[in-house]
Amino acid sequence: MATIDLSVSCDTTLAPALRKVGAAYTARTSARVFVFATGPGLILPQLERNIQNDIVVAQIPLLQQMADQKIIARLPDAPRWRNPLVIAGLSSASPTDGVFAACDPTPASDIDGPAVLAKLEARPSRVLGAVDTDEVASILISREAQAGILHMTDVRAHPQLVVIRPVPPEVQAPLVYAASVTRLSSRPNPQGFVEFLATPDATKLLSTAGLEVQT
Repeated sequence: MATIDLSVSCDTTLAPALRKVGAAYTARTSARVFVFATGPGLILPQLERNIQNDIVVAQIPLLQQMADQKIIARLPDAPRWRNPLVIAGLSSASPTDGVFAACDPTPASDIDGPAVLAKLEARPSRVLGAVDTDEVASILISREAQAGILHMTDVRAHPQLVVIRPVPPEVQAPLVYAASVTRLSSRPNPQGFVEFLATPDATKLLSTAGLEVQT
């Protein structure tokens, strides 16, 4: 029997979590799951060019656009996951008024770092711009900055990092994600993986990776 390969497109910050769930799904079904991470502003253009993707895990507004364009059948009702935003560093006592890393507002990023800092009324001595939160994490680990804005999934993906404090939801609401099969899918049973994401085993993995199930 030929091995089934499934491709999953997602935001960069979700990739470590989805790779763990993909490995669990492979152990259960033998279907291999390949996770392709990209900037949130680049997922839709890729799908519009008919680049092969069986499943997409993305922010709700983006999925609504895909539903409107018939790239997915409909906007998924559940499950949905929140990704809390936090200020993080190598220590919970790391200063936030020194060198600070934050995402620049570009299509590759899902956070407008300078806008969040302004809402927090933060005044770091210097702000290092980054393409996305993955780069923010790298800057923190290399000690080029003492603190930075990250998603909880970024912190959980890098054991060296810890949360200094959460970003209040009134400053920046957590991003909310869901999963759907795309019309570009040509492989057997991609819906099986989407349904697996709602199981207790997958929920435990996603929770450990920093995501919160939206109820």
